[in-house]
Amino acid sequence: MKKAVSVLLGVLKDKPIVANLLLLVIMMIQYYVAPRSWDLLLGDIDENTLSDLTTIYSTVLSVAAIQSAFAGVVVVFGLSTQPSAFVVLRREAGKALVDNWLSISYSGFLSAGFSLIALLMLHMGVPKLSPWFFEYAVLICVHGIIRLLWLLKKLIQVIAKVDIAEQKRQMSV
Repeated sequence: MKKAVSVLLGVLKDKPIVANLLLLVIMMIQYYVAPRSWDLLLGDIDENTLSDLTTIYSTVLSVAAIQSAFAGVVVVFGLSTQPSAFVVLRREAGKALVDNWLSISYSGFLSAGFSLIALLMLHMGVPKLSPWFFEYAVLICVHGIIRLLWLLKKLIQVIAKVDIAEQKRQMSV
């Protein structure tokens, strides 16, 4: 069992698309098990509800934009010509690192896209489906933020190791 969990975590870390699809599957199960889970949010759709939902759905757009901008900073930080430790990291991590960098970059766009679809459905006469797209937008954004912070932590750890090695080198001179 421990081995299976370890393999699953490895796949989720190395293949972000699998995590995104898993989130979608979990949502589909939620829809099947509790199709009315968003009814409380929707209530009776009147002008006030429509305005409130528009505000809520639009909020994800700003969070997704912030997440995308921060992702750009992290990717540039990881790609910039830094100590050889970064070269080793990029070489050894290979495709998994590329997939993760792409994931944190596109997750903000995906999140914004699903939020826009939720807004369109809300205003084009399909309000009962709109919260499901909103939920997926939020999940994708949260997943992107978690992955982004995890990658940033790994990059900071690389820098910390380089700093420690440099300090030891200076002390031995």
